[in-house]
Amino acid sequence: MTQPLVSLLIPTYNRAEFLGDALDSALAQDYDNLEIIVHDDASTDSTPELLAGYSDPRLRIIRTEDNHGMLPGWNYIVGEAKGDYIKFLASDDLLEPTCVKELVSAALKHPDAALITSQRQFIDESGELVRIVGFGEKYQVVDGLDHAHWILTNLRENKIGEPTATLYPRRLVKLVGEYDPTFSQFADFEYWIRLLEHGNLVYIHKPLCSFRLHEGSSTSAAQHDGRFITEIFALVSKYYDSSHYREAFSLSSQDRKDVTRQKTLDTLKNIKDLFLQGKLTRSFTYLSRLIARPHILG
Repeated sequence: MTQPLVSLLIPTYNRAEFLGDALDSALAQDYDNLEIIVHDDASTDSTPELLAGYSDPRLRIIRTEDNHGMLPGWNYIVGEAKGDYIKFLASDDLLEPTCVKELVSAALKHPDAALITSQRQFIDESGELVRIVGFGEKYQVVDGLDHAHWILTNLRENKIGEPTATLYPRRLVKLVGEYDPTFSQFADFEYWIRLLEHGNLVYIHKPLCSFRLHEGSSTSAAQHDGRFITEIFALVSKYYDSSHYREAFSLSSQDRKDVTRQKTLDTLKNIKDLFLQGKLTRSFTYLSRLIARPHILG
């Protein structure tokens, strides 16, 4: 059987320290029908020189002179993809050699799937294992609408994982649209919700990738400036203000009140903990973000 083409997309900006390892893990995939696209989004470090050292028929390097920013950059590189499936790899993360093959195998086994994900390793700056995180305790197929409902009525954790962990059919991009630039910290999380309107979630209980934790990451930046607080309430508004999404995901007015109250309480606890730890600047930043959201009273 002919292997479907997979577009392995690596957006990068000033990640020369980690990019080589990420790209090496992409080139080490034991899946043949693969296009690897690296988008150097106007890096000012040694990224261009590092990429100049690579030559592989599967590899296409695009450099743009004006920086798009993270989400427009993601949308740009998706627009360059030709594959049947989209597979992201953050330029500071890693893939196991069998990652693409195992994700595609699951996708072909479950043609109604909108999103395939796996267990993933969290590693530190030096590549040492911190912990292993997954969706559940076994391989499973989950109803997409049910899980989207669970997400939107809890908003406690991203059990699906980061873009590095996932694979999805490119045909769905026409249905769900682009990544929403309203979000940064929750951009992937929000996109998974839209995908799940159109099919099931498949989870492989095996660590097929590594997500790197470091101070320069967008996750760390969001924790410092508190943007995740603004984004979580923006996500509530996007889905609960929409009659389409309320119907698609069976969301009620009471669901909105409950999740808004819970996220407000979670944020207040976070602020209190930061204050007691003496992190006054961050606690006041978080409080300002919370107060600025007009939806917190539900």
